[in-house]
Amino acid sequence: MQKDYRIHGITQNTENTETDQYMLVIDFYNDKRKTINGICGHCKRYNTNPAWCQICDPPKVDQKTSGDKNIDNCIKEFQLKATAFENVIEWIPYNRLGNIKEISRGGFGIVYSSNWLDGKRTVEGDDSLGYVRHRKKSCEVALKTLSGSQTNFEFLNEVS
Repeated sequence: MQKDYRIHGITQNTENTETDQYMLVIDFYNDKRKTINGICGHCKRYNTNPAWCQICDPPKVDQKTSGDKNIDNCIKEFQLKATAFENVIEWIPYNRLGNIKEISRGGFGIVYSSNWLDGKRTVEGDDSLGYVRHRKKSCEVALKTLSGSQTNFEFLNEVS
């Protein structure tokens, strides 16, 4: 094996029932990827993605609350699974959405267009200069209601 690698996990060959052989899942290219992503300012380890440390960053995400424990727990679960800054799901207060207009109505719900005042998360930069996290201010998004979802539990099942 190479000198610098990362073990992601263990698997078992279930196709060959004679051996039931276990295998390591290894990333031989881990060192190159880590260098490109930069170093986390908190734990001083290599970032898992450009400008993102999967260990340190999810707990630091702005913890706005929906006021509903189930919704908040669902959002937190998504945040802990996020592998990149741009993939973080968050609670967006309705007052941060503007110019809301209905654009479609169908059997599964109503779709609206809207302007998200805070904008989406982005990472910009390149391998030589490094990466920076920020938000693209004011971007167009779609809002979708789910017909028949009378409870938050039903809505969460649609989302996850």
